[in-house]
Amino acid sequence: MATKRGGYLKPWEASQYLGIPVDTIYEMLEKGGIPGEKIEGHWRVDLAKLEAWLDEEVSETDLKDLAKKLNVEQAKVQEFFKKAKPDKK
Repeated sequence: MATKRGGYLKPWEASQYLGIPVDTIYEMLEKGGIPGEKIEGHWRVDLAKLEAWLDEEVSETDLKDLAKKLNVEQAKVQEFFKKAKPDKK
């Protein structure tokens, strides 16, 4: 697991923590897609804020947008939503 210093992760550590390519982490940081801040000119991710962000309830649209950014196959996204929202009979 990522090494924490003062509760902050470097982008490559956030990449390992989330299982997302580091280039995607930088893109998401630049666009505000994940919580982060620049400290002395370097991106850092506050672990507590990241975990809170992960725990937030996000919309289906947000999840689909994230899946698209991560190049997740559309079939896998649909399968996820079928499992998350089973038909009520």
